[in-house]
Amino acid sequence: MKKLLTIIALLFAFMAAPVAMAAPEAETLSKSDTKRVEKDAKKRAKELKKAGWEPLASTSTLEYAMIKYRIYLESDEDNRIPITGIAIGRNNKIGRENAIHSGVASYAQRAKAQVVGKVKSVMSSDAHNVSQEEIDKFGAAYEAAVNTKLSGLVKEHFTLVRTAKDGSKEFNVYMSIDEKKAREARELAAREAREKSHLGTLSEMVEEFIGEPVEADE
Repeated sequence: MKKLLTIIALLFAFMAAPVAMAAPEAETLSKSDTKRVEKDAKKRAKELKKAGWEPLASTSTLEYAMIKYRIYLESDEDNRIPITGIAIGRNNKIGRENAIHSGVASYAQRAKAQVVGKVKSVMSSDAHNVSQEEIDKFGAAYEAAVNTKLSGLVKEHFTLVRTAKDGSKEFNVYMSIDEKKAREARELAAREAREKSHLGTLSEMVEEFIGEPVEADE
């Protein structure tokens, strides 16, 4: 009987081991932070409901989806970047896909504006033999490359939809992106863009600017 109990105890120990090993990697908010996030998420969900929004093809409530999304983001807020995309259409599948593309395109536009703005600022204050045309050429190529490379990196959390009186629908997709992966994508995009333009001595500064997180959409 004692041997049997010992064997059972060992089995439970082995079963529990993976959980114990995984625990340190888990990222959790404190109770106070969780309550704060839940309160804010519930308030936002209430506002969205009042505005006519409802979850698209989901068994979860808007409130639950919003709370889960916000907790996910704030559990690693330095690395989990929120992205939202909006599109209008009549077909749910196409509307959702267009909203995703819109969110990614908006991120790419902000990435371009951020880098190009800083490069032009440096150029105007220091002596650099780089034309505005070359900087704009770099910016356009960089934006296009970021848009392409980020499409497969975004994580979709949930989609909201509301219907207008004319029958058209508005789609709002809530997404996020891993900043580490996004930075790698931006670096690759910058290398490709530099090959299509001539930035000269500004290239080193571009690398520095690329490493900075893209400013959030207001």
